[in-house]
Amino acid sequence: DNGNLKHCIYIMEINFKASAERMSNISGDMASAVLQTTLKLRGTTDFKETIKDVVKDLRDLCDAEHCCILTMNDYERSCAVLGEAFGNGTSLRSMNDYLDDKFYSIAESWEATIGGSNCLIIKNEQDMEVVNERNPIWRESLRAAGANSIVLFPLKSRGHLLGYMWAINFNAENSVKIKETLELTTFILGSELGNYLLMDRLKILSSKDMLTGVMNRNEMNNYVDSLCDPADKSPDTSVGVIFADLNGLKTVNDEQGHNAGDALLKDAANVLRQVFDDSQIFRAGGDEFSIIVAGVSQAELEDRIQKIRDVSKKTGNVVFALGGAVEQSKKNVRVALRRADENMYEDKKRYYETHPEKKAR
Repeated sequence: DNGNLKHCIYIMEINFKASAERMSNISGDMASAVLQTTLKLRGTTDFKETIKDVVKDLRDLCDAEHCCILTMNDYERSCAVLGEAFGNGTSLRSMNDYLDDKFYSIAESWEATIGGSNCLIIKNEQDMEVVNERNPIWRESLRAAGANSIVLFPLKSRGHLLGYMWAINFNAENSVKIKETLELTTFILGSELGNYLLMDRLKILSSKDMLTGVMNRNEMNNYVDSLCDPADKSPDTSVGVIFADLNGLKTVNDEQGHNAGDALLKDAANVLRQVFDDSQIFRAGGDEFSIIVAGVSQAELEDRIQKIRDVSKKTGNVVFALGGAVEQSKKNVRVALRRADENMYEDKKRYYETHPEKKAR
């Protein structure tokens, strides 16, 4: 009876899986932006550098003050900035300034804040109040950071959450275009990020010793091969090698168990880390570590060996048999390895002569 009363029906289709047909049904300019991102990611040989370009493109697309891609490590409960870009004259700070031990908990809460949607778009203060009801801690964080509007997309690969992409203080008038473009862009970006993280993980597994965290023998062999490579045109330099054999490991394993032996190996690696960079330390065998340093003199190498002894004494449980050698050309690194190994065994012999109770039985 009331002629001023109107009715509106709102119908929403919910898809729990990505629809290729729906996601590809976009305008030409959106398709161009997405294709540009795809080609950059697929053609890159340096993923991290390309991500910086992609983030800049996304910031331009959103006409935002700040755009960022953040990765999340569930195991370490930590976050890392993969790339970010800023608009001219912005007072917003780098995301790295906020990444303390507590930030992972904030990032972890975003999934519940987004709810069943594939993104979160906050255009104005009214939208901010909705966020305040769902996630007041994050709302306060946004306010403190100077964020008046934000579009937030999760980055997923095979259903696994890898991180988030967002744009702060974007052009709200283009929110529909931004949402539709980023929806497809982040879908592709999540897939590429998943592949990158997988390859990065495989590289770590193939190059690092999982117990001690230093480089493994395979990586040592690769490094030695690179130093001897005849195709290498970089300037020649000296190379120093130290073999550090952990004395008494078998005795610890036999008397205290292998957990105690593993702990001793970790302590030994930490001693070496106090003298050398991680990239220079290799676990060559069960109780044997090697250190390869380019551009070092004999005097410098002997000084490093003494530092290892000094640091070891402070631990009370780590004792190395040490041997070093220097060759004036890095091409002769294998000669240095052999000489250092011989010197190490002489040092080990002297140790067991004075500590027969530590000798492996």
